[in-house]
Amino acid sequence: MTKPNIISLIAAMSENRAIGLNNALPWEPIAADWDNLKMVSKGKKMIMGRKSYDNPHRLWSEAGNYVITRQENYVVDEGFEVVRSLEEAFEKCKNEAEVFVLGGEEIFRWAIPYADRIYLTIVHDEFQGDAFFPEFNESAYEIIERKEFQIGENTPYPISILTYQKKS
Repeated sequence: MTKPNIISLIAAMSENRAIGLNNALPWEPIAADWDNLKMVSKGKKMIMGRKSYDNPHRLWSEAGNYVITRQENYVVDEGFEVVRSLEEAFEKCKNEAEVFVLGGEEIFRWAIPYADRIYLTIVHDEFQGDAFFPEFNESAYEIIERKEFQIGENTPYPISILTYQKKS
């Protein structure tokens, strides 16, 4: 399989690893997190699962978007393309410098073995969830950037935005 130069995962999770509840974030929107996401992913293609695509607050990129689904004849909006697997999405992005995998839980589980970078926002609270960010071998990565935000600093919760880079 040919793949992009850099495969990046981007997610926000609570301290109990929740990333979603009823196909939405389990917390109110966090502007500081959205600002970071827009900054690091600007101009990059995005790969997501069907449930993430179906989210009314879905993320998307003007550069292009791939939706992984097993559903036959699944129809997506303009600017999105259906693919059947993560590998198919990677193949379509093989000439890209960096692509972003947006989740959800199952897609993250498939993508972690390929991840060169993980942009992970930690919301310092616990939330009920039905989708969770998978455990990963943190010792295989180093944290190359850390941003801390307190309540009132463009966020209703204390958060940490960590950038993990896979060790060589």
